Amino acid sequence: MIARRLIAEHRVRLPLILLGVLVFGFALVGVFAAADASTRVSSVSGNAAIAFRLLGLDPLAAWVSLGQVHPIFLVLSALFAVSVGVRSVAGELEAGTLELTLARPVSRRRYLGTHLALLVPGCALIALAYAIGALAGDRTFDAPGAPLQPGRMLLAAVESAALLLAIGTLAVLVSAFSSERGRALSWVLGIVIGMYAANFLLVLWEPTRDLARLTFFWYFAPGAAIQRGDVDWGDVGVLAGWSVAASAVAIGHFQRRDLV
Repeated sequence: MIARRLIAEHRVRLPLILLGVLVFGFALVGVFAAADASTRVSSVSGNAAIAFRLLGLDPLAAWVSLGQVHPIFLVLSALFAVSVGVRSVAGELEAGTLELTLARPVSRRRYLGTHLALLVPGCALIALAYAIGALAGDRTFDAPGAPLQPGRMLLAAVESAALLLAIGTLAVLVSAFSSERGRALSWVLGIVIGMYAANFLLVLWEPTRDLARLTFFWYFAPGAAIQRGDVDWGDVGVLAGWSVAASAVAIGHFQRRDLV
């Protein structure tokens, strides 16, 4: 019942997000193909914090990798991951529909677990849509550099899905402790934007470099997967571990909290 309602609520939004992400990946490669050589190199190397972690990559692989942490991609992804997470408890509680739902024969664990279960395929589809868009762009525009390989883009999509799931479970965790949708949304966006900025800025100064490890984005560097098929499974494990831990804490607190 809960799963059917959630799927019905996202039957229009999720396909539109997938289309937007796919078009973004396609257009990003098209822009790269149309730019001159000096513009391609300067565009990639100008993003200092990420470029340091992409040393040794060809410009196309670095460009496509940067697209997965581009604000457009993250905003489109957040429309799904964050909205599902924030609404799970705080949004439904504020709307007055949570108590009605829980009055039926459904446990709190199952209720929140269903929202978490929806995040997994949703985040995976978004990551896959970007990969398909980038591959289609490469085949259409014949971008300079080594061609993008489907298998390697799939590995990069796994890393991207892990990042999006970490953001989504953060939203669920914050929502489980909140009673107002707006406040929960503000906290989640503030934390994610803070992490995003910190990952770019903290690495520029040696004394603060290690603090960047506290952000999700430190553990996301898909360039090696795109170019060579190499995946740092330890980094993927950190993001996956956070998602599992955040989900467990959210469910545990939700089961105990007073909904009045």
